[in-house]
Amino acid sequence: MSTRQVDTSGFGTYAGPVLRDGHSYRFEIAAHHLNADDRLHGGMMMTLAAIMLADAAREAAAEKQPGAKVSALSLNCDFVSAGEKGDIVDGVTEVTRATRTVLFISGELRASGRILMTATGVYSIKDAGTR
Repeated sequence: MSTRQVDTSGFGTYAGPVLRDGHSYRFEIAAHHLNADDRLHGGMMMTLAAIMLADAAREAAAEKQPGAKVSALSLNCDFVSAGEKGDIVDGVTEVTRATRTVLFISGELRASGRILMTATGVYSIKDAGTR
């Protein structure tokens, strides 16, 4: 799989660009991603996790049912460390369990080899015609 830009439309526009290569994601911390302490804002980390896990969920759902939609049921995040402006954040995701209607996905964000955050999400799979 070649590197591609992940869909960050809507609210995610403020977060991007986010690049994906296989199961790996990449993001560069810019000034507008920082909090008042000049560290990567926790809300930005959660947004990035939501973008990554949803992207992985869409892909996994499409493999099971072409045209299927996904909807987040839960997203849990644990902050471990802080990122700084200019850091390159690397993210990975893994579908840990997939049923006919539900996906369980985990992910983590790292910068310079240190872990910034871990995340888990649960996504429902819906037929293409279901909202």
